[in-house]
Amino acid sequence: MTKQEEEINTYVSNLLLERGDLFLVDIVFGGTASRRKILVTLDKDSGILIDECGEFSRALGNLIEENVLFGDAPYVLEVSSPGMDRPLLVTRQYKRRIGNKLNFLLTDGSQFEAVLTQVSEEGVVVEPVPEKIKKSKKETPTDLVIEPRKLRFAEIKKCNLIVSFK
Repeated sequence: MTKQEEEINTYVSNLLLERGDLFLVDIVFGGTASRRKILVTLDKDSGILIDECGEFSRALGNLIEENVLFGDAPYVLEVSSPGMDRPLLVTRQYKRRIGNKLNFLLTDGSQFEAVLTQVSEEGVVVEPVPEKIKKSKKETPTDLVIEPRKLRFAEIKKCNLIVSFK
């Protein structure tokens, strides 16, 4: 991690302390040596608003400028919400999604849909959604009883919210 990246991490942490309702999902540093790109992804338990992202971006940009972090070199700063289609990355995102249907891809390659019921610092408890089997032209859930399943975060390769507009 470069000194500039460490400084930006510090700025973000300090700004988040001032705004206890916001939390950091991810910071991605990219771009080229002549044009850096900083992508900060934030969220809030009740869902972050675009205006809040804008306020945070202005505050972070002001700190970068005041401290002449990149000198005269151009840079791109983007502060955004994770979006509903983005994978869940931090525990607080999972807590916000209790009761929702999620798509899990595990490190062993298996994939399934489940309803999130509990979240701890170590992992989650889910109720898998029964797979559908075809009987004639109708689809009906299998009659199998599916037990709740405990997953450690280390087992989860990727997890996305299943968005339904029903």
